[in-house]
Amino acid sequence: MTYPAKPTSTRSLMLEVRDVTKHYEGVTALDHAGLSLGAGEIHALLGGNGAGKSTLISILSGVTKPDSGEIVLGGEMISVSGPLAAMSAGISTIYQELSLVPALSVLDNIYLGRELKRKTLGLPLTLDRRRMEADVRDLAADFGVTSSELRQPVSEFGALKKRSIEIIKALAFDTKVLILDEPTSGLEEAERRVLFSHMRSMRDRGVSLIWVTHHLEELFGLADKATVFKDGRTVGTVDIASTSVGDLIGLMFGAAQEEFGGGDTRKITHLEPSHKRRVVLSARNLSRGSAIRDVCLEVHEGEIVGLAGLAGAGRTEVVRLLMGLDARTAGTVELDGRRLSLRNSTAAYRAGIAMLPEDRKQLGILADLSTAQNISISRLSTVASAGFWMSRRKERALAEDYRRQLGIKTPNVEARIGNLSGGNQQKAIVARCLNTSPKLLIFDEPTQGIDVSAKVEVHALVRDYAANGGAAILIASEIEELLELSHRVLVMKKGQVVGEVRDIPAAIEAGDFSRIKSEVLTLSAAGQIS
Repeated sequence: MTYPAKPTSTRSLMLEVRDVTKHYEGVTALDHAGLSLGAGEIHALLGGNGAGKSTLISILSGVTKPDSGEIVLGGEMISVSGPLAAMSAGISTIYQELSLVPALSVLDNIYLGRELKRKTLGLPLTLDRRRMEADVRDLAADFGVTSSELRQPVSEFGALKKRSIEIIKALAFDTKVLILDEPTSGLEEAERRVLFSHMRSMRDRGVSLIWVTHHLEELFGLADKATVFKDGRTVGTVDIASTSVGDLIGLMFGAAQEEFGGGDTRKITHLEPSHKRRVVLSARNLSRGSAIRDVCLEVHEGEIVGLAGLAGAGRTEVVRLLMGLDARTAGTVELDGRRLSLRNSTAAYRAGIAMLPEDRKQLGILADLSTAQNISISRLSTVASAGFWMSRRKERALAEDYRRQLGIKTPNVEARIGNLSGGNQQKAIVARCLNTSPKLLIFDEPTQGIDVSAKVEVHALVRDYAANGGAAILIASEIEELLELSHRVLVMKKGQVVGEVRDIPAAIEAGDFSRIKSEVLTLSAAGQIS
């Protein structure tokens, strides 16, 4: 199925990308790619991991220089020589990994690098905070940020408020084109609806939006058009009102919808009753001040235990205690019957606990190292020669083995991992975890920011690990994903376990998916033990 590129309705063009090409280490990231964006239009940029979306964003944001091609903004050809040049031209980007400085106030973040100053003795020496606040106050209020909040540190706010602050930061300086890279990542359903309202508001202001998302169902009723990239090329542009999720998947992967996402019929294995299975992890009365209080959980061999709860419920905080990343104020942790007292992640890996972290870019990959180095670093003894010398040959062999097992797509294992797609980076981190031969593997948002094809592959990795006898803890904001992968789910609220949903595979087979989903959501919101 192919679709020709269509003109952008009757809107005047705000941005044109013409025949842009970019090569990395012998790999063609963009191959004469193009995009036409109308004024006051929400335009989705779609494609699988490695399709070229991130490279185009990097070029438009001034971070990367293209090898060839043209960028036309408002009818005039521009050369985006750097991030400041992009912002000055009217192109702003809100990345999946937010660029705010946590310790600075909201106001300081909005004006960072573009501060307004008062003149003293004819010289601009001091910040004019009164003027900065006056200039941005009404705009901030439109996006739910009060005058008092403008003076608070960014670290005090949640994910949705931080997204709003990034939007204010962009619109405060005459933005013509705003690029949103996976803006709903880490947001709960209610927060997503608020963000979508903000996006409509920006469109009404005449701002043109380029929206990168892997959640195709979000597009309908919000996006005007979608352009699909594949293998660095533009496949085509469609009107969202006259297309479907299946059509978009066909464009992205050349495959039917049933192959990716909703049609995935593979199930996790059924388990014997818990009293017949070995307890791998036993945590009792885990506490950390008022953030985590008396959390108890057990994970048996071959079992995937999901942690559910709204943002801030304490899910990630619990697994950080298990990994020794934060110090617990009370409670015990036992692994295979041996009590642990962990002080860092290195000790956790040695003890037999590994974790796939939520923030892949900040806490997962070592972007400037090779794929092979990212895999071997968790257990260097596996690639040591003569006891202590690093063997590049062994390191390559180890990485090649995991590359074949997990289907990691890379030109070679010596390629810089930062150049790989998000899904392949995620697989490499799974390989790093498996390299430690873990007894317990923690998956914290394992499919965040990866496409539907890579999501199916990561789901298979989680299932296979448990099917081979591994014990796993899973955190996922998407309730459907959590239920489809878990044997049972513990529901958290305000740092406590408030309920448990058992025998999930059997309930799904019996057609009770809606019931157990409603049960988890009710517990998450109400916090009442059933």
